[in-house]
Amino acid sequence: MAIKNKSQSEAQQLADKASLIQRSRRNAVPQKLVPEQENLPADNAIETISLQETMPEKHNAEENNGLAVPVNSSQPATPVGLRQKIRRIPGLGYALAWCNALLRLPRTRFQTEVDIAKLQSQIDELNRQLVSQVHHHQELKQRFAQFESLKLQQRMDQFDALDVGNRLMQFDRLHIARQLRSVNLMMRAGLQTASVQNTGAVPAIAVEVKDVNSSEMSDLTPVRKVAAAELSASDFDQDQFYLEFEALFRGSREDIKQRLQVYLPYLSHISSQPKEERKMVIDVGCGRGEWLDLLDEQGIPAMGVDMNISMVNACLDQGFLVCHADAIAYLREQPAGSIGAVTGFQIIEHLPFEQLIALFDAAHHALCPGGVIIFETPNPENLKVGSCNFYFDPTHLHPIVPQVAEFMARQRGFSHAEILRLHPYPDDHMLAGGSEVEALLNKELFGPQDYAVIGRK
Repeated sequence: MAIKNKSQSEAQQLADKASLIQRSRRNAVPQKLVPEQENLPADNAIETISLQETMPEKHNAEENNGLAVPVNSSQPATPVGLRQKIRRIPGLGYALAWCNALLRLPRTRFQTEVDIAKLQSQIDELNRQLVSQVHHHQELKQRFAQFESLKLQQRMDQFDALDVGNRLMQFDRLHIARQLRSVNLMMRAGLQTASVQNTGAVPAIAVEVKDVNSSEMSDLTPVRKVAAAELSASDFDQDQFYLEFEALFRGSREDIKQRLQVYLPYLSHISSQPKEERKMVIDVGCGRGEWLDLLDEQGIPAMGVDMNISMVNACLDQGFLVCHADAIAYLREQPAGSIGAVTGFQIIEHLPFEQLIALFDAAHHALCPGGVIIFETPNPENLKVGSCNFYFDPTHLHPIVPQVAEFMARQRGFSHAEILRLHPYPDDHMLAGGSEVEALLNKELFGPQDYAVIGRK
């Protein structure tokens, strides 16, 4: 029994030694971990010491629970340094770690302050760059505003100069119109004075006739009748008659301007040019000035030429540029190639054949290359116009067939000529049936009342 108890006690001692050896091997730390532990911060060092202190308790708990951990006898035990041994001492290692952290605190604070100073210098540099960029942006903004204001001022100056130029041109036109009107009035007054002088000469002729013998008076009787006829004819103002005639039969100014708008596209070679380079349009037989008014609204320079002094005075009263002269002679006096267009509305039917050819030739002389002629006249293709309406105007000579007018333009040197038929009767005049006879009657009776021959040099 004693031997059995002795063997149990020896076995217990051997088990305790084995447990102690296993515990020492578990607590052994490799040497390669020592440098890392030396460089750990204070908090990490404290955690490491706390972990080492709690490890024996964990091993004891595992032994008490009966857990067996195999021992690897092939790995040699790593020698433990003095620092690690001291740190393993409970309480003392924790205190030493805190002391080490406290000793390193000034160095850590200095390093932190250096880093903060560097960051502050970087922030200051960024602030300086930002301020510089803001100043640069403001400077660019001011320069851009100055440039825009300068550009705007230049544009305003150009507009002001253009406006001043237009005003001066209008003033010059009105001044010239007033001068022309004054000259025309002076000429008209001179003509009236001459007529009065001629009237005063008639009694003197009668007194001289009384001294002639009876045989001579019988011979002078036809002469006295002719003089009386001339005197009565001088009381008729044909110019004023035609002005009142057009006011009644021609139509209102608004209607005429509306009809004439169809010709504006043919003057695109003038309207497309800069204002200072636009050539003049000469309107032959300008009448009341509806075409001159329309061209003035479009900014196209124009001048009227008319032999009717009443028409000229009516245009001058409206401020238009008008010349009292013979149109053919006036066109011949212009420099070759100086006029942009020559127009005449309801005028060529008043001219004899020789003067009509002379008008085409004079217009061709004055026109610039690319210039156009526009001559509008009643259309005899319309039977009502050719047989009746054409003779409303007692000064009309004879209608001109469209094909003949086109041939005249081509034959007198215009490279291009065309016929533009205009102004048919309204639809309420047309025959409503759809038969061929009614269609033919609509064409012959209610077709275009006017046409224009348009030629280009």
